Amino acid sequence: MSTGSTDGLWGRFEHDPRDPAYAGMRASDRDRAVVHDALAEAYAEGRIDRDELDERSSQVEAAKTYGALVMPLSDLAVDAAVPAVSRESRAELERQARAKYREELGEAFMGVLIPNLICWAIWWMTGHDGFVWPVFVLIPTVGNFVRVLASRQAMVERRVDKLERRQARALETPKPPTTSRTSEPRPVRRDQERSEEA
Repeated sequence: MSTGSTDGLWGRFEHDPRDPAYAGMRASDRDRAVVHDALAEAYAEGRIDRDELDERSSQVEAAKTYGALVMPLSDLAVDAAVPAVSRESRAELERQARAKYREELGEAFMGVLIPNLICWAIWWMTGHDGFVWPVFVLIPTVGNFVRVLASRQAMVERRVDKLERRQARALETPKPPTTSRTSEPRPVRRDQERSEEA
């Protein structure tokens, strides 16, 4: 099984999801399909039950990044543990932040383009009378695009700060688990033993 031969499993991903360098990178549908296949094989072998399969499949569908794809496989592959996180340079964090900004700028641009094309097309095809109602869609969507465009530096800096905080948390030494005192079984009284025998 692929979850048993873990070299084969991790090699099926576009990037190894255990690698901290790719943990925050967006995962593709093909990467999610790899995890779904591994879970289906584990279910067929009886290593997880139906409820676990459904729960883990939901986690995979909700996963946005490579790092989130490791958790559903954590107890199915012997080397699913994420390697020790190394500190990324400021330049690398800025590169990631700029990539995120470009993604958000693209979303803002599509937020202008698509609804306005639809609204202006409807307005034109329905006679384009004196009341130019598509401007009520145009103004807020263009305003949002201009806001994103104008706040590039601030958004990149906020993203870098967020990535630095996340990295600092990941590099923190985990606290040892608190051991709770287990209550010792109470001795059974002799009269209680007699009543149970009777």
